[in-house]
Amino acid sequence: MMEQDVESIPKAKESAAGAHEGAESPAYDGWVDWCRSKIRNSLVVPLIASRHPPWYDARGVSLGLAVGFGVPLGAQFIALGLLRYLYRFNFIIALAFSFVANPLTMIPVYYGYYRLGAFLLGKTTAMDFSVFRRLMSPISDSAYSWEATAAFANLGKDLLTTWIVAAIFLSVTFGIIGYTVTYKIQQMRCIRKARKMGLQYEEFLQDLEEQSRGSERRVLPQAVGTSRSSTDAGMQQTRVNQSAKQTTQRAGKTRFS
Repeated sequence: MMEQDVESIPKAKESAAGAHEGAESPAYDGWVDWCRSKIRNSLVVPLIASRHPPWYDARGVSLGLAVGFGVPLGAQFIALGLLRYLYRFNFIIALAFSFVANPLTMIPVYYGYYRLGAFLLGKTTAMDFSVFRRLMSPISDSAYSWEATAAFANLGKDLLTTWIVAAIFLSVTFGIIGYTVTYKIQQMRCIRKARKMGLQYEEFLQDLEEQSRGSERRVLPQAVGTSRSSTDAGMQQTRVNQSAKQTTQRAGKTRFS
């Protein structure tokens, strides 16, 4: 009797574990599907639907990864905005790829920075993950980006030094890899599309370049141009009003005379 009870214990544990896994699997599958959908819609679909030259998309991926790995959380959007003013690249794709470091993955990713930077500098890592997580809590709990940036600047010289070394290494490495891989993929896609349309690759590339230049608008020059045009229109309207007023005055004088 006791032998049967002993044999039944592992079977009961296996059935309970199976039931537990079955209860968790729908939630896990839903989370995986959500992540897969986010990655596809944010990273894959914009590249497939892009109507820009390969270098344009490749530069967007490269700068997005470089900023994501090399700029502290909270200042990434500002850095991309400044780069967008200076260079031509796919800003939407760059913004999507810059979220390799985000509020959900910041603490483990930055702890990896700490370990990598210490390894590159030949230092020992005396801080474990729990201590590092408490140290990073002011950044992760910040409500605004400028608060996160200010809290990051107050981490201390040693920690910032290891972070900067790791950030430069990762941003340069992944920036080069991102540009090379994306350029090859987009080039192959453009070659296939040009063949379907019966065009030479160079002709198709030239069409993409013209479309890219036509649809591209820089924020600041556009704002300046709008301001200038509105100012010119206002000055022209003022001249018209003054001319109409002078004409009315002349007509009144002629009538009284």
